[in-house]
Amino acid sequence: MTRYFNRFPLVDYNGTPAKNILARVDFTDQTKKDIYVNFDYVLQEGSTRPDILSFNYYNSTQYDWLIYMTNNIIDPYHDYYKSQDDFKNYIVGKYGTAEIARSKILFYRNDWAPDESLITETVYDSLSTVIKKYWKPKINTTNQINGYERIKEDWVVSTNRIVQLTVTADISGFIIGDTINQTSTDASGILVSKDDAAGILIVQHVDGAYAVSTVDGIASVIILKENISTLEASFWAPVYAYEYEEEQNELKKYISLIKSSYVPDVEKSFIEQLKK
Repeated sequence: MTRYFNRFPLVDYNGTPAKNILARVDFTDQTKKDIYVNFDYVLQEGSTRPDILSFNYYNSTQYDWLIYMTNNIIDPYHDYYKSQDDFKNYIVGKYGTAEIARSKILFYRNDWAPDESLITETVYDSLSTVIKKYWKPKINTTNQINGYERIKEDWVVSTNRIVQLTVTADISGFIIGDTINQTSTDASGILVSKDDAAGILIVQHVDGAYAVSTVDGIASVIILKENISTLEASFWAPVYAYEYEEEQNELKKYISLIKSSYVPDVEKSFIEQLKK
């Protein structure tokens, strides 16, 4: 991005000339559409770096700044697509290991994508009101209902359920983020808070159902919040950190580029804007 900052005006900083990096060029989306001609581009592994892409398309490595500007990229390290190696390093740096990222639940999402089923109107009418919200009519070419399909909307909730467990065992060794398992029911959840003196554990992202058990040392089970009922559980899926980060990174593959024939005009306009 050296050439990008070369265009910035100089200011006096304690007697020393310095680039005024606070100078901004405000190109709105509408302005881009009116002045420049963009086209969609999908980054390919091995040639994703902005300077390489700039060289491959603009015949110069100096137009990486144009790629950033066109795609509203403020932070080149996190707003731009990461290569496979960079992505792996990012995951390790943020979560510790890839395994931790794959096991860490961030939230729950309406799991419509893998469900391509089509139910009849009779089946739909027999559903409970709670379940009907997950389906919508599929209209055919003659404007008739041809059945019901899953609603394709990414509804999200922070967690499926929050449960308070009162236990008889010593819980001082537990730390926030630990998985709390119940052997007899195979239920599990992630610890979010605790009260050592009262023997109380608060868990979320609950898989299965905890139950009072003298064998397991659970004296009481109280559901504090239930965003997803047992009846609705099959319509939702947990979104893990690795999966989420991977999805967000893949979306960054799809960018816009300004046609090379417009670069001189863009550069001229950019310089003029900086001088204002």
